[in-house]
Amino acid sequence: MAVSPTGVSVAAARRARLAVALTFAANGSLFGSWAPRVPEVKALLGLSDGVLGLALLAPGAGSLITLPLAGGIAARWGSGRTTRWALPLFFASSLLIAWAARPGGNAAELFGALFVFGAAMGALDVLMNAQGVTVEQAYGRSVLSSFHAVFSLGALGGTVIGSLAAGWHIPLVAQFGVLGAAWLVVVLPVARGFLPDPPVPEDAAPTPVFALPRGPLVPLAIAAFAVLLAEGSTADWSAVLLRDSLGAGPAAAGAAFAAFSATMTLGRLVGDRVLTRFGRRRAVRLFAGFGATGLAAGLLVAELTAGSSVAVVAAVAGFLLLGAGISITFPALLAEAGVTGPRAAPALAAVSSGGYLGFLVGPTVIGGLAELTSLGVAIWFVALVAAAPVVLVRRRRVAPGSTS
Repeated sequence: MAVSPTGVSVAAARRARLAVALTFAANGSLFGSWAPRVPEVKALLGLSDGVLGLALLAPGAGSLITLPLAGGIAARWGSGRTTRWALPLFFASSLLIAWAARPGGNAAELFGALFVFGAAMGALDVLMNAQGVTVEQAYGRSVLSSFHAVFSLGALGGTVIGSLAAGWHIPLVAQFGVLGAAWLVVVLPVARGFLPDPPVPEDAAPTPVFALPRGPLVPLAIAAFAVLLAEGSTADWSAVLLRDSLGAGPAAAGAAFAAFSATMTLGRLVGDRVLTRFGRRRAVRLFAGFGATGLAAGLLVAELTAGSSVAVVAAVAGFLLLGAGISITFPALLAEAGVTGPRAAPALAAVSSGGYLGFLVGPTVIGGLAELTSLGVAIWFVALVAAAPVVLVRRRRVAPGSTS
């Protein structure tokens, strides 16, 4: 019987890979299905833009609480077992949003529901990534990037489902209930194929209850902060830049983020081959530099051709190149964290916390810089930050056969 580099059978590694991929898809699907319902919930509860903005901070705040805790949980009970626990809890938490978004609901209830939803999603993110690292080690080559690509595809599919449900006036509780139940029926049976985590050396230090970046994890966490700051800022400000600063029409304003998302997904689909070919750290430096340079070039051309349609095309091209450049960086940083210490899950939690903090604060930072200067100047900060992994993620000595 053929066995993988970690001693499990090749068939078992393949089953586990399928189970992890479906878990990522399920996570992305439910998350994506919520976004199209936000305007409807805003109108139903009579929320102002400011109050809605505060409520939408809740998922990020909730995830920042559970991300560092989930690493210790996985280290104690195993990433496979805890991922199986976390998935139903994540789907159950979505029903709280449906309850809060009822006639007569209020902003405080919505904030609480979204906080719990974000907390459940943050925990699931760490746990499924930890199992993904275990599967990657069994394969002996990079596979984590493909899982993140599947998450993006799941989110896209969920967005379509949520949009159709909104158009057909399907209640939110029915949308979340049916979607969650369907995914559980698909995922839980194959989730029995999750792999046990590699054994921990007897002399390893005790697992901290609250995982924070330490030692070699610090530059990885800062790099993750920079990458997701760039991603979150692009999501919230690229359309505003095109519309208000470059004169794009309503239909064209969303082209930058669409291009960014497309190359992000495509990059992750082919990212495992790139990471295996070049090694994680080298690939992160190359791609981060490429993405930052691409955005800077697009912004420069847009400034030189301000007032023309060329400026809009240049800015869209810049964000397209940024998406391609940072597509593999966050999965690669997580994979690198997973092999940095004796326990993958706490290391993943520490680096993930840095990343999601960047995603959470990034749009606010860009807004503050735009208020002090201009949005065009503030977006240059995104290009600068996107280049941070080039200097933070350095070479390290590795054993033969490593993908680092």
